[in-house]
Amino acid sequence: MKTLLLGILIMGLAISAKAVDKMKLEDQLHSLTDQFTAMQQNPSTAVPAEQLAQAKGIILLDRTRGAFMFGFHSGNGVALTRDNSGKWSAVGFVSSVGASLGAQIGGTKDFYVILLMTPGAVDQLRQSSMDFGAEASGTGGSTYAGAQASMKTTPSVLVYSARNGLYAGAAIKGGSISTDEDANQVYYGRPVSMDDILFSHQVEPTPATASLIAKIDQYSK
Repeated sequence: MKTLLLGILIMGLAISAKAVDKMKLEDQLHSLTDQFTAMQQNPSTAVPAEQLAQAKGIILLDRTRGAFMFGFHSGNGVALTRDNSGKWSAVGFVSSVGASLGAQIGGTKDFYVILLMTPGAVDQLRQSSMDFGAEASGTGGSTYAGAQASMKTTPSVLVYSARNGLYAGAAIKGGSISTDEDANQVYYGRPVSMDDILFSHQVEPTPATASLIAKIDQYSK
């Protein structure tokens, strides 16, 4: 029964994803930018500028977790990569859907900043389905983030959360992050892969993306 309900929920998410239009995606991008800005303006949750400056890729993810008789979480976001010259790519849309059976009731909304610190971590964005759980390091909060920033060896993936200034890395392991092919096609007006967007630069950043990039650069200094 649980498996059937889970299948129905995931199918519903898939159908709703196809109904998205470019205006909704623009609104989503603006919302992600606003959430990132708010997170950076809060000293207890801000991602250290040093880590942002060193990141080779970034994912901003708005994620909802928890439902009825089993744990359920889903979310949408964007990914960007930075080339050797320091220039950010256009955004590639991603989605996050996953579940872990259990008696979790209700849901909480959270915002995540996932920094990809190595070429190997960034290369995972080429895949249609990505799972950063094995490499993710729980970070966040002024004290914990400061300790992380002072580490001699930086993990390949750093995860920050806007909720309470702390993110436990294990929470992201319940589901993978996947390419949202439908959203990318709608947003750019033609079929484009994550490789086309993030690595081959076959599309240019839109004004909404430029606003997000400006905020990332602002808080990298």
